[in-house]
Amino acid sequence: MQQLLNLAGWPPQGGAGPFDTRKAAFAKSPETVTFRKVDRIVGTRIDMTCMFGKEVVTFRFFASSRGMAENVAEVLGHSTGQSLRDLGLLYVADIEE
Repeated sequence: MQQLLNLAGWPPQGGAGPFDTRKAAFAKSPETVTFRKVDRIVGTRIDMTCMFGKEVVTFRFFASSRGMAENVAEVLGHSTGQSLRDLGLLYVADIEE
């Protein structure tokens, strides 16, 4: 088991969607967005919907393997309403590759 914050690529990157990532508040603290749901897993990529204030923004996390992506998505699926900062403290099962 390891915390999400210790995975390569955490916190996930945002920007796909209508939110302007160049706004100073977002650029300085993207980890304060609120997680809403996992949209899909594509290979090792997890697409997730988050909120920054009233704006919807899609974040993408790239896991080390398909199995790890599925484990991360499962943990996230039980964590609606938490910030990316808080999600980083959650534990995810390791995958033997």
